[in-house]
Amino acid sequence: MSEWYHQAEQALSETAVAVQDRRPLVLSSLERLAADLVASLQWNDELVVEALSGRSGSPLITNLINVAIFGTKVGIGLGYYGEELQRLAFAGLVHDIGLFVVPHTLITKNGRLTQEERAVIEQHPEFGYRVMEQCGSDYHWLARVIRQVHERFNGQGYPKRLKGREINEMAQICGVVDVFDALVSERPYRRRLLPHEAVKELLVTERATFPREILKALVEQLSVYPLGTMVRLTTGDVGIVAKVNSRYPLRPVVRVDDEQGREGAEGCQFDLSRIPLIAVVETVNPPAVGRVRFTDPSPRTQSSASPTVASDHFTALLESLDAIALTMQGVVTSRRAVIKESGAGRAPSVAPPTPPSNQPD
Repeated sequence: MSEWYHQAEQALSETAVAVQDRRPLVLSSLERLAADLVASLQWNDELVVEALSGRSGSPLITNLINVAIFGTKVGIGLGYYGEELQRLAFAGLVHDIGLFVVPHTLITKNGRLTQEERAVIEQHPEFGYRVMEQCGSDYHWLARVIRQVHERFNGQGYPKRLKGREINEMAQICGVVDVFDALVSERPYRRRLLPHEAVKELLVTERATFPREILKALVEQLSVYPLGTMVRLTTGDVGIVAKVNSRYPLRPVVRVDDEQGREGAEGCQFDLSRIPLIAVVETVNPPAVGRVRFTDPSPRTQSSASPTVASDHFTALLESLDAIALTMQGVVTSRRAVIKESGAGRAPSVAPPTPPSNQPD
C-alpha cells in the first residue's frame, strides 16, 4: 500500500507540473489509481492508516491523496459502489487541482492573507473547473464536482455561495474529509490533532456546514479511534486499535500485547462493544501502519462475520458508559494542563464540583 501512495504522489506531481505549464492533462493514470484505491479499501483499511500516519511530502499532494482515501471510505459508508465509488475516489485525487494555478507564495504564506489575496485563493475551484472542462466532455461531471468542493450546506462556502442540495453530494464528501485531513495534518501554527480530536472539532464547529448523514458516515467509517491508534483503557492497559466497530465508533477492538502494552508479541484482544465495563479513556499515540496486522480475509471469513445486533437497552448502556469515558478523558487532559501550567510538579488543590441545582434558570 505504501507503493500505491508513492505512485499517487508521482502521478499527481506530474499533473501539477502539467497544470502549471498549461499542457494537456493525461488523466488515465489517475483513473487507474482511483480504481486501485477502491479495490484496496474494499479489502482492508491499510491506506486509511497510511493517510492518518502523517506522511511527509508536499502538503498539497498529500492532501489530494488523503482526501481520495478518506472520501472513498466515507462513500462506502454511504452505500457507494462500482463506477460511482471509483468516480468519488477520482474526484478526491483532483478536488483541489485549481490550487496549482494559484501563485505558490500565496499558498505557503505564513502570515494573515489580505482581502485581495484571499479572493485569489477562493477562485481556485473556478480555476480547477476550467482546467477539467478543457479535458473533454467525459470529465465535465468532474469539473462540476471540483467547482463545488468548498461550497457549504449553510451557504457560507465559495465561490458561488450555494446551499443545501444545490451542492453535489460527491463535492460535499470531498469537502468534509478535506477539513478532516487539515485537522489531522501538521501546520506551522498548530500541532496536528488526533483523529478523535478532529472528529470532535468537526461535530462541534462544522455540524451546520455539512449534511448530517455525511458527518455520520465519516464518524462511522474513519472512527473516533482508527486502526493503528494506541489507546489506554479504563483497566490501565495500553493497546492498539485492531478493528473498528462502525456501529459503536467509541468501542473498537483493542489488542493488548502484554502487561506493559509493548508491541510485537501475540496478546489478547478486547472487543469493547461486548465489554460494557471497559472503555477507552485516552489516546496515547496517533495511528501508525506498523502497529496493525493486516490479514487478507477469505470469502468464508467475510460471509461468516455478521454484524452484532444489540438490544436498545444494551446500546443505551454502552452510550452511557462512553459518555463517562469521554468525561474521564477530559478530566485527565484538563488536570495535566493545570499541572503543566502550575510548574510546581503537583496540581493545586481543586474544590469538589458543586452539585447541579434543581432550580430553573
